[in-house]
Amino acid sequence: MNKHGAREWVSTLEKIIDTKLRKWTKGNKIENGEAVQLRWQFEQTHIILDVFWEDHKEALHLAYLNPRSSHRFEWHGLSDNSLNKVMDRIGNMAQVTMYPLKDG
Repeated sequence: MNKHGAREWVSTLEKIIDTKLRKWTKGNKIENGEAVQLRWQFEQTHIILDVFWEDHKEALHLAYLNPRSSHRFEWHGLSDNSLNKVMDRIGNMAQVTMYPLKDG
């Protein structure tokens, strides 16, 4: 994927996640030549997404940090398939965070 295509792909992903996490606080976007980092926070929970867009090293690293649990996920390639996987995972984690199961 060329640099322009990768930027558009990241922009599309960011807009979709912003819509899904509209009740979350969005952090600063950090960008350098090889990656862009996107962050969101809801109370004490953080979701951090690193998108690597260098040719032949394209990947996504997703970190979910919560006081009670932490998870890390990785996908290779910037495609519609990886976008769907990221969105599914973020949606699931947001649901669990915002509407935890009640004991009892």
